[in-house]
Amino acid sequence: MKRRRGGNGVDVGPGLPSPPDAPTPERVLAGLDTALFRQLVYLPETGSTNDVVRAEARAGAPEGLVVIADRQTAGRGRRGRAWDSPAGLGLWFSVLLRPTVPPRQAPLLALMAAAAVRDAVAATAGVPVLVKWPNDVVSQDGRKLSGILVEMEADGDFIRHCVVGIGVNVNQALEDFPPEVRETATSLGLLAGGPVARVPLLQAILAGLEARYRRVLADGFGAVLDEVRRHSATLGRDVQVVETGGQAWDGRAVAILDDGALLVEPAGGGEARRVYAADVSIRETNAPTREADASFRAPGGGRATSR
Repeated sequence: MKRRRGGNGVDVGPGLPSPPDAPTPERVLAGLDTALFRQLVYLPETGSTNDVVRAEARAGAPEGLVVIADRQTAGRGRRGRAWDSPAGLGLWFSVLLRPTVPPRQAPLLALMAAAAVRDAVAATAGVPVLVKWPNDVVSQDGRKLSGILVEMEADGDFIRHCVVGIGVNVNQALEDFPPEVRETATSLGLLAGGPVARVPLLQAILAGLEARYRRVLADGFGAVLDEVRRHSATLGRDVQVVETGGQAWDGRAVAILDDGALLVEPAGGGEARRVYAADVSIRETNAPTREADASFRAPGGGRATSR
């Protein structure tokens, strides 16, 4: 079967017909108001869009490449966890960025992307959702709608590229989710009470992502972090922190610091602790109390404003 190649030489598959609402380049570009994200590739099926974009980045692809899949067979999230990516029901895509920021700030791109997704969902579907630190978008009751995975390659203090992978559950019914996540996942269609068009949602996400990215390059992450704090599902909540080594402890999330760390006050007392790479789950024992944390100064001088 004859195969086609995208504008960057990416193998885009055997020319299979796309679903009526598939986010193909022609459909997305027709209403996309961005200057950066103009090189789009649509794959009916691939293992992982992050893997495709990483390969293109290593081959010299320019910043702004977007690879979209209708289905991923090996989608993944943080720490290699599987991400279910069924055909025709979600947005599964990755973008290539080459930011001029220190490598230590690359994880903040996940919060930047989450803020763009949250805003696009509210604007296109009228559904209020929240950002869950460090890389998720969740419903008001904490069910996962979207996840972001940022993968970076750097030389010392220079970032060669960052691949920002974004998955959004758009039109799944409850039975479309694997049984093990049905109590913790949701889709935009479930939240909105009906099907949601994928193309306008993707256009809004890409436009919002570009606007925030340009702001970050010009002025730093301050405005993005303020936005995340305003719409946080985590601040003011009792949480369980599971460190990379498996150690678990409970506390209350009191601030997101200027370096992106989550500041957590241990339940047993003692000095608040900075959390950078652990898994943080919200314990369903209390409601957010963001107003109590209006101007928190962290140990060591880092300031955070949480709302």
